[in-house]
Amino acid sequence: PDVFPPRFNADLSRSQTCSSCKTRQKCTKSFTIQKFPQILVIHLKRFSPHERFRAKLSTTVEFPVNNLDMSSYAASSGKQCTYNLYGIANHSGTTYSGHYTAYCKHPYLNDWYEFNDARVSKVSRNSLVSGEAYLLFYELGGYSTRL
Repeated sequence: PDVFPPRFNADLSRSQTCSSCKTRQKCTKSFTIQKFPQILVIHLKRFSPHERFRAKLSTTVEFPVNNLDMSSYAASSGKQCTYNLYGIANHSGTTYSGHYTAYCKHPYLNDWYEFNDARVSKVSRNSLVSGEAYLLFYELGGYSTRL
């Protein structure tokens, strides 16, 4: 499900105050993007503010590797707005200690590799989505920067 729909009805507690009658009115809020960036970085929330010591969240968040369609956020129709994943930053461990790794897509071979300290090894596409992913790096479709 879309947790941040481009158009939604605001509840009365967050509604706007009418400048004429000075009362709260139901309203529809919208979020649109005028120009899509070539590189899109998505940061997944991995720390719970409700825990006494800010516990790490390890919930697996499903995300597309190819064709992340952002067209529902476009201010006008017909804009190129699909993204392809090319990198993931992972964190394993706790809020106080842990280890960072990265998955990166080879720009010419389209194979995925894990970068883990001094080791680089090929990984399957099936292992990309995990509860350790916290930064997702997407490139706008149609561009070929060969990052």
